[in-house]
Amino acid sequence: MNVHTKHTKILYVITKSVWGGAQQYVFDLATNLPPEQFEVAVALGGTGHLAERLQEKNIAVFNIRNFQKSINPLKDIVVFFELLSVYRRFKPNIIHTNSSKAGGIASAAALVHQALSRTSVRCVFTAHGWAFLEPWRPRWQKFLMRFFSKITAYFHHAIIVISKFDRAAVSTYNIAAKKKVTLIHNGISNDINFLPHAEAQQSLLGNKHELVVGTIAEWTQNKGLGYLVSAMSVVLASCPRTKLCLVGWGEERMKLETCILKLKLEKSVFLVSKSSATPYLKAFDIFVLPSLKEGLPYTILEAGLAELPVIATCVGGIPEIIENGTDGLLVDPASPNQLADAIIKLARDINLREQLGKALHQRVKEKFSIELMLQQTIHMY
Repeated sequence: MNVHTKHTKILYVITKSVWGGAQQYVFDLATNLPPEQFEVAVALGGTGHLAERLQEKNIAVFNIRNFQKSINPLKDIVVFFELLSVYRRFKPNIIHTNSSKAGGIASAAALVHQALSRTSVRCVFTAHGWAFLEPWRPRWQKFLMRFFSKITAYFHHAIIVISKFDRAAVSTYNIAAKKKVTLIHNGISNDINFLPHAEAQQSLLGNKHELVVGTIAEWTQNKGLGYLVSAMSVVLASCPRTKLCLVGWGEERMKLETCILKLKLEKSVFLVSKSSATPYLKAFDIFVLPSLKEGLPYTILEAGLAELPVIATCVGGIPEIIENGTDGLLVDPASPNQLADAIIKLARDINLREQLGKALHQRVKEKFSIELMLQQTIHMY
């Protein structure tokens, strides 16, 4: 397809509107594609932060009321017909899907739409990390998810992976033909307005603290936040004035609260629910992402722009951002002791914190710009 034709119509499809990495990806593409070339709309489930931000930017939003992450055959059939209706109204040239479930239903609906309307539509899918790689899932679920991924890959004209790790998984598990797969790293804008350190701490925690370890993440099993809470028991024995701030939202909140109470960390660990949390990153002295499974996380890119020292687990695409000891510290997943050792190391060495923060800042600016992501995505379209 010639993307230089004026107003190529692109419809982005994503299951959830609640803000996360995939939602930021859709928002960045939808709001930064050249308007003289592209007309953009987004079909999504729910009325969360993504829908609100898109509407503020005057991007057309189609709400798919029955879209949800869990499998529900009746609702999924309704979603199929809702998407058909959206296709008929918007008449997209490209349908770009952004979750395994959205990819399956939206691509199948696209086939029916093409047959009914006798038009050609290009179907693109971005894998924000493969669900069948989630380590906590039982074998039968992983098998079914691999099978489903192979079936839906057949309907995609192109597949974008956001890390070399995920590209390797395509080959290892024979998900799709190599010629369909393109690696495009997530990119980020340099114009984020971070609040100053003291103001950000005041807003998040109510007052100033000597050393704050923090993260911004959805409170889900994939993020491994319980291991970070457990690590604080060890950290406080060596650095008793340290505080941990977990900024986010999600279904694991009660489990995290139980863990904090069980370890008697109520005065040292804080859960903060805040939308648009990125401007508050400089409240932290150390940023930690203890994930069990990742794609290529925006939060590490954002922490790099904020010049924060980062500790992260060696999973997914994270080692493609951070070289251990050069622009951050990498630890094994599900290891509270390694997390604690890394936090204590940085807590005791302000010079190392500054060195790692500056090095990551430079790397993010050079290798993970939104301009490069846009250029590569437009070329792939």
